[in-house]
Amino acid sequence: MLDENHHLIQCIMDYQSKGKTAECAQYQQILHRNLVYLATIADSNQNMQSLLPAVSLSVMWFLGACNRVDQSYSVPTLQPNHESKQT
Repeated sequence: MLDENHHLIQCIMDYQSKGKTAECAQYQQILHRNLVYLATIADSNQNMQSLLPAVSLSVMWFLGACNRVDQSYSVPTLQPNHESKQT
């Protein structure tokens, strides 16, 4: 879409330099529609970014806590009892 917008801007400049305002207006409408679409995507990404740090920090804390538990926790091994019980 960025390449398309670049092409539209080039066409708009060409038509403006030739004084063809009708054609220029058509390309400006298409460019405007594309820019509104890109702005909408940017806004939705910005809203997602505001949510992600809290989730990300929670996940990082959880993973860090699990890692600390894994490092400090050792599974006890059962040693065979070689002592004989006398009754």
